[in-house]
Amino acid sequence: MTREYRPPRRTLRACAPGAGGARRSLACVAVLAVLSAAGCGPAIVAGSSATVVTSVVQERSTFEALSDTETALSIETRLGQHSGELYRDVAVDVVEGRVLLTGSVPRREDRIDAERVAWSGAGVRSLTNEITVADDAGVGAYWRDVRTSTAIRSALVLDGSVAARNINVETVEGVVHLTGLARSAGELERIVAHAQRADGARRVVSHVLLIDDPRRRLGDRQAASGETALR
Repeated sequence: MTREYRPPRRTLRACAPGAGGARRSLACVAVLAVLSAAGCGPAIVAGSSATVVTSVVQERSTFEALSDTETALSIETRLGQHSGELYRDVAVDVVEGRVLLTGSVPRREDRIDAERVAWSGAGVRSLTNEITVADDAGVGAYWRDVRTSTAIRSALVLDGSVAARNINVETVEGVVHLTGLARSAGELERIVAHAQRADGARRVVSHVLLIDDPRRRLGDRQAASGETALR
């Protein structure tokens, strides 16, 4: 069965309204220009450009942010080399070497392959696999997820008590995944509350760590187990 075309999640996430400032807009123009100028070849480039834009969390040092960008690019490149479908369907977020995989794939084997490939990326300290296995819900469901993520990002930007630049948002089939760093428990509560209130959010899963969380300094290559499911 032929699956409907959907642009990679990471490209649209980076270009969504409320997802960044002028530099992001320029990066999105570059991404769209590459996509329109060639065929399948530049797919890795498009993903890479979006990753560079979305991976910088301000509470980290510049070196840490660049290292996370390199890790994400390494994983995305390996996903693309393994399977064009995995590259398209799996989104990669990296914060201080902690990798979060989200998306929806048609087969359980694809989920396993994505995790195996991700572990081969450079700089991976821990990995959380939140990829779901389900029939392709189609373009309509995909765009509903995009709208949900965009609404959450916009709410975070408008909330003066939240450093929206520190939080990444990814929605898959109505399940909202939050990654990044929070400056306090109160800020984290506000972030989660905004996500819970968003139209289309069926459930919220927070992978956000506080800036003083001891897990930020752990270097073990082990599966992350500290995520909190809410709602």
